[in-house]
Amino acid sequence: MRRVGGSASNDRGVASRGPSTALAESNQGTTLPVRLLKDAPAAAQDTRHAQGFQMKMDAHGFAPEDLQVRVDGQSLVVTGQRQEEGRDPRGGSYSLKQKVYRQMQLPGDLDPATATCSLTPSGQLWVRGPCRPPLPESPAGPSPSLTSQGSKKGPSPA
Repeated sequence: MRRVGGSASNDRGVASRGPSTALAESNQGTTLPVRLLKDAPAAAQDTRHAQGFQMKMDAHGFAPEDLQVRVDGQSLVVTGQRQEEGRDPRGGSYSLKQKVYRQMQLPGDLDPATATCSLTPSGQLWVRGPCRPPLPESPAGPSPSLTSQGSKKGPSPA
């Protein structure tokens, strides 16, 4: 079985597995690195962003280098593509192509610079990020009035 597409192959047909890296490009938004977790419970136990944004999707069969997770303005875009070719013991061959695409609106208070993306061994892709704290409300009551520092007139003559 040989993996092609989605990652670069060397002259022996073996896919290279370079790590995903974060890129910031003005026309494409920000690409989040996809981190491969060692076990599925690690994703479920990550509660750092419990009050923030969380998205989970099925990406079974995809490796981190096959997926691209991008924040573009207020949209999250997940794309992935993989291709596999192989032969069965009876001399037949097969080719498998798989694509994934998902786009969703992000909450306005999400801080994309601190968002994380991870892939579990079972193929669950998690995107999480904290939301910015709400701005403090101004105190209730009348706003302070500005006083004029102009000339003051004395008492008017009677």
